[in-house]
Amino acid sequence: MQITSVVNQKGGVGKTALSVGAAAALAERGRRVLLIDLDPQGHATTEMLGLEEVPPQAPSLAKALTKMWKGPVEELIVPHRRSNIGPGGAFDVIPTSPGMFDLVRRLDQFRVPGWQLARVVQFANYDHVIIDCPPALDVLTNNALAATHGILVPVQPDRTSIRALRLLNDQLYYVQTALNRPPIPYFGVVPGLYRRPMSGYAVAALEELKQFGYPLLAHVPLGVVMNEAAARGMPVTTFAPETTQAFAFREIAAVLDGHLARQQPSAPIPAEDDFVFEDFITQVAQTRNENDNGARKKLYDLMPKRPRD
Repeated sequence: MQITSVVNQKGGVGKTALSVGAAAALAERGRRVLLIDLDPQGHATTEMLGLEEVPPQAPSLAKALTKMWKGPVEELIVPHRRSNIGPGGAFDVIPTSPGMFDLVRRLDQFRVPGWQLARVVQFANYDHVIIDCPPALDVLTNNALAATHGILVPVQPDRTSIRALRLLNDQLYYVQTALNRPPIPYFGVVPGLYRRPMSGYAVAALEELKQFGYPLLAHVPLGVVMNEAAARGMPVTTFAPETTQAFAFREIAAVLDGHLARQQPSAPIPAEDDFVFEDFITQVAQTRNENDNGARKKLYDLMPKRPRD
């Protein structure tokens, strides 16, 4: 099972469109694909694929990440039934949930890399897992990077993307060092969200992006067809299979399949322990309080507690 994280802390660069398009194109090739909507805003779940948010009382990704729910991963998964699926393939989704916002609010300030997401999906039965990361270098993105075999990075051909790539590289190094895991490779950089023909500014920015030396994959230019497909809760490969965008996603899917064929093992997930979320927060808060000026002390006292058995 190959895990690919679609990541860029810069918002509005087409992460969700790339995540959904690549996942759908892989399923069209007959691959079993799981798309994880790790973004608390849930655009992949609701806007792109027309799925319902997880009800508060149901098992959810947020509950699984905090171990408030410890059931099998299959209970988190819903199939997407409006996609073209090749023989033997599947296109399934772990939707986001309202609890993801609360999870980020609690943990994002600590920037602690973790294996929680890897533990949730480690027994899933798929060829590919595609993770739609939030537009931030936060604890959720760190969890995706801990679990991933490689990353796809959507970019706009402008100079802000050049700075974003440098910041992302710093974050990759931090996660690799903190978790003592192998280097995280770039499966590719995907230019998109530009108007055709490309302006001179965009061409110059794209030339600068090439200097990073990462594989430059098929372009996904702007097109109203992306919005029309999303309005119907369908991937563009199903809604408009003959468009430039659909062909681009199929080319990207072929690249991901090529990496699957020569996949190297990722870092082993640490042995399971008796993790209690509130204890984890307490330990982090204690460490923080030992190293700050006391201004944020007693923050943990404001958090809701769940009863212990």
